[in-house]
Amino acid sequence: MSGTSRVNRAVLTDANGRYEISELPAGRYTVTTNKTNYVRASYGQQRALGPGKPIDLANAQILAHIDFALQRTGVITGRILDELGDPATDVQVTPMRYVIGSAERRLQQTGPRGATNDLGEYRIYGLAPGQYIISATLRNSNFGDSNDRTAYAPTFYPGTGNVADAQRLMVAPGQTIAGINLTLQPVESVHISGVALDVQGRPMAGAYVNIMQRLGVLGINGTQVKPDGKFSIGGVPPGEYMLRVSGPGQPDEYATLDVTVTGSDINDVQLLVVRASTVRGRVVFEAGGAKPPAASSLRVMASPPNPMSARPGSAVPKDDLTFEMKTAAGRAMIRVGVFGTGDWRVKRVLAPGGLDVTDSGLDVPANATVEDVVVEMTSHHSEVSGSVHDAAGERVRDCVVVVFAQDPQRWTPMTRYYGTSRPDLNGVFHMRVPPGDYYAVAFEDPDNSGQFNDPDVLRQLRDRAIVFSIADAKTRTLELALSVPPIY
Repeated sequence: MSGTSRVNRAVLTDANGRYEISELPAGRYTVTTNKTNYVRASYGQQRALGPGKPIDLANAQILAHIDFALQRTGVITGRILDELGDPATDVQVTPMRYVIGSAERRLQQTGPRGATNDLGEYRIYGLAPGQYIISATLRNSNFGDSNDRTAYAPTFYPGTGNVADAQRLMVAPGQTIAGINLTLQPVESVHISGVALDVQGRPMAGAYVNIMQRLGVLGINGTQVKPDGKFSIGGVPPGEYMLRVSGPGQPDEYATLDVTVTGSDINDVQLLVVRASTVRGRVVFEAGGAKPPAASSLRVMASPPNPMSARPGSAVPKDDLTFEMKTAAGRAMIRVGVFGTGDWRVKRVLAPGGLDVTDSGLDVPANATVEDVVVEMTSHHSEVSGSVHDAAGERVRDCVVVVFAQDPQRWTPMTRYYGTSRPDLNGVFHMRVPPGDYYAVAFEDPDNSGQFNDPDVLRQLRDRAIVFSIADAKTRTLELALSVPPIY
């Protein structure tokens, strides 16, 4: 791949592992390769999953011996036992990592999961290098209308139900980590029961009430609503959950409810479905900038703080740049995606009456219509660029650069005052941010997560960052020293 002319070519190796990429224009390239159950590699990389060494190719030049020695992915094996020491069969064993989403920092499956056999043995393969938390979950077949009180809580290695006490495993390329054994923890489960009613207050007969754990370990289970609107979900172990029900064929009509399960049944839950609210407005483009894109290349989005609890709204504007979209009640961040060009970004979002809600979010009442929302777009950018150097003064490419607001009030989900970048083939990073006061820091990212927008992480980074300010439509060049990575 050439970083200047954006030339991308792909070929397959033959039976002997040989390849040839021909008819390439002159330029600077990186060469990468991947194969199932092997670690993705870039030519000249200094570590697994690190950036490759750029190759300069002249006109009519032939470069030979651009060779790779692929490393196998990692493997984790072990046994899962029940509380009596007997093998536990059909237990889902999941490799997980922390990710920082739009709402919260949470565990997420990363890589293929495994299941135990009749001896309680499991084998997870195809793991990219990095840190993992291993969870074991015996899926409760009694979710639904059941009186069974037996359940098993998700168990994290080395044998805890508290994820904060879980031990992380560092997997290297080609490494097999054996003996990661766990004993499941039995708990007393509870029932959650209640009624689900549609927007007219009628029983939602035949609809499904889904229950999902906020941690994301147990996945989604559910039960069907009875003709009288009642539902009952049994076999629920302690934890934080979200209930959700939607009308058949009516994705814009739904209800959600967060529940905390301790040791007692939860009765008389009411899931009252409401219609999605409507947001109408228009997109306007700042004069004197780049050529505005066609309306069909725009997508206006209304994103709730927690996408688990509400479906984001979206709409493509009409030719006159007006839009109408359905979205959940509550506070929503209004953004516009522009496809095919990077010239335009959101400058301001104005609520009815001219209130600037760009960063605070638009307050959308339930069962209501919000009119006259104006999204102002600009093609004038504040641009940050620069390079990163190590202790010896050498330029570093294998790192991530994080820029974030000095004001902690702007360390919020979906903030505009946060960005990440990596140095390009020439060792230079680039980033666009709104005008303001910022921190900037660079460090190695061994897990290649690229997700650090969490207040706890940003507080760590603040202590080792430099400060700078940038005005509207101006540029800043930074020289950053490589720092130690945060713990997350």
